[in-house]
Amino acid sequence: MARDMGRPLAIARALAARAVTRDVMTRNARTATCSRMDGERQTQEPVGDTPLALGWLACALIVAVAIAFRALAYAPIDISHADEWMQYLEQANRLATGHGIVPWESRVGLRSAVIPQLLSLPVAIGHAVAPGTLAHVHLARVLFAALTLIALAGAWRLGSLTSRRHAAAALFVAAIWWESVLFSDLLLSESLSTAILLLAAAPLLDPKAGSRALTVAGFLIGMGVIVRVQYAPFAAVLCLGALLRTPRAWQPLVIGGLAAALLGAASDLYAGRVPFAWVAVTFGKNLGEGIAARFSTSPAWQYLLDIVHHFGPGALLMIVLGAAASGRRYRPLLVAAIVNLILHSLIAHKEYRFIWLTVLTLLVLAAIGSLRLIEHLLQRRGNAQWIGWGSLGAALVLWSLLDLSSYRVSGGPGAYRGGSAITRLAIVAAERPEVCRLALAKPYLAHVVPAVLPRDLPLSIAPVGVYEGRVALPAPLEQAANALLTVRRPEGVVGYRPLRCIPMPGETACLYVRDGGCTGDPTYTYQQTLERDGL
Repeated sequence: MARDMGRPLAIARALAARAVTRDVMTRNARTATCSRMDGERQTQEPVGDTPLALGWLACALIVAVAIAFRALAYAPIDISHADEWMQYLEQANRLATGHGIVPWESRVGLRSAVIPQLLSLPVAIGHAVAPGTLAHVHLARVLFAALTLIALAGAWRLGSLTSRRHAAAALFVAAIWWESVLFSDLLLSESLSTAILLLAAAPLLDPKAGSRALTVAGFLIGMGVIVRVQYAPFAAVLCLGALLRTPRAWQPLVIGGLAAALLGAASDLYAGRVPFAWVAVTFGKNLGEGIAARFSTSPAWQYLLDIVHHFGPGALLMIVLGAAASGRRYRPLLVAAIVNLILHSLIAHKEYRFIWLTVLTLLVLAAIGSLRLIEHLLQRRGNAQWIGWGSLGAALVLWSLLDLSSYRVSGGPGAYRGGSAITRLAIVAAERPEVCRLALAKPYLAHVVPAVLPRDLPLSIAPVGVYEGRVALPAPLEQAANALLTVRRPEGVVGYRPLRCIPMPGETACLYVRDGGCTGDPTYTYQQTLERDGL
C-alpha cells in the first residue's frame, strides 16, 4: 500500500523537476537571445519578438502614417531644385505632347531617359482626361511619390534580418523622418534611386536568400544605377560585400543586372540614342570638362557641415552610434554608404541631395542599431521583461523626438523648397485667354516651364539686369509679351499694370499685364535663352 501511494509522489516530483528544468532552459534561451549583439537572425523566432499578427498590424499602421505625412507635405508646385521641372517633368511633357523646352543636358544626351519616359504616361493621361488643367502635374507627382515608397519596404526588410521589432523600428524612421517625407515629394533621380537601392540591399545581406530574391536584387541594383549612375560605387561596394560572404550569389546577381541593362538599353533606343552613351557623356561633361563645377564649388568637408546642419548634434550623435551598433550583418551596407559619402566629397560641385542615399541608409541602420542598444541596456540592467513591445516603444519615442529636434534645427521642408508663388502667378497668366506671351524675370526661370501651365503659353526670358532694376525692359520684348512676371515693374514701362502679387521670403513676386496683342519674339524666347547661356 505504501509503495503504491509513493508512486504518485514520485511522478509529481519528476514533473515538478521537469518544469523547473524547462523554466531554467527558457530563461537561458531568453538571456542568450537578448544578449546576442552580432545582429544575426536566429533560426527560430527570438524570444520576446512581436507576434506575427501584431507585427503586420504595426507595419500597416506605420505605412498609413507614412502615407498621411506625405499627403500633408504634398506641394505640387513647390520645388527644391530646378531639375524637378526642367529635367524630368518638362521632358516627360515633351514626350507626351511633342513640344517643350530642351535643356543642355538633353541636348547633349547627358542623362538616362528612364524617368521622363516613366512620367510621360501619367502626363499623357492627365492631358487626355482633363485638358487645360494641372491634372498631368498631379498624376506625375503622385506616381513618383508612390514609387519612392518602396524605400519603406526596403527598410522593413533590412530590419527583419534581425527581428520584426527591428523591422518596425527601421520602417518607422524611414516613414516619419522629415527628410524622408520631403524627398518622397521631390521629382529627383536621387529620391527614386535611393528607394530602389535600399530595397535591393536586404537579399544581398541575407545568406539564406534564394536565387529568385538575389535575381530581383540584381535587377533592382541595375535599375538604381541606371536612374542615378553616380550611385554606382555604392552599388559596387554593396555587391562586393555580399559576394565575399556568399560567393554563390554572383550568378543570380548577374542575371538580374543583365535584365536591368536590357531595359536600360531599350529605353535609350526608344529615345533615339546609342545605349548607355549617356554614361560616358555624364562623366565626360561633369568631371572631364568640369561643367558641373561652374554652378558652384565647395570644400571636401562641406557635406559634413551639411549633415550637422540638417540633423543637429543630438540626432547626429544617435545616428552615428546607432549605425555603428547595427551589427556585422549590415557592415557591407554601412561601408557602401560611407564610400558614397567620401567619393561625393571629392567632387567639387556639391549638393546635399547627392548624398541622400548615404543619409537614408545611415538613418535605417541607426534605427536598427538603436533598438539593439536599448535592448542590450535592458538586459544588462536585469529588465529583460521589457524587451519586446517595451523596447520597441522606447525606440519609436526616441526617434520621434530626434525627428522633431532635427526638424526644428534645420527649418524643415519649408527651408529647402519653395517658389510656388512664382509658379502660381504664371498659372494665373496662362488661365487668362487674352495673355499671348509671358515674359519672366531671369531668376524666376527655374520655377516656370511649359509643363506646369494649363495651356501652351509662349514664354520669354527678360535679360539680366531687368530683375535687378539696372537695365530697362527691351522694347522688342515689351511688344512681344503682354504679361510680365518679375519683382517690380521695370523703369520706363508704363503699359503694364499690376494684376496680382504674392509675397515670398525676401521679396514679392508680381504679375503685370498690358492691353493689346503680342508680336513675335526672335531674341528672348525661353529656348533661345537656354542655348545662349549654355543652360
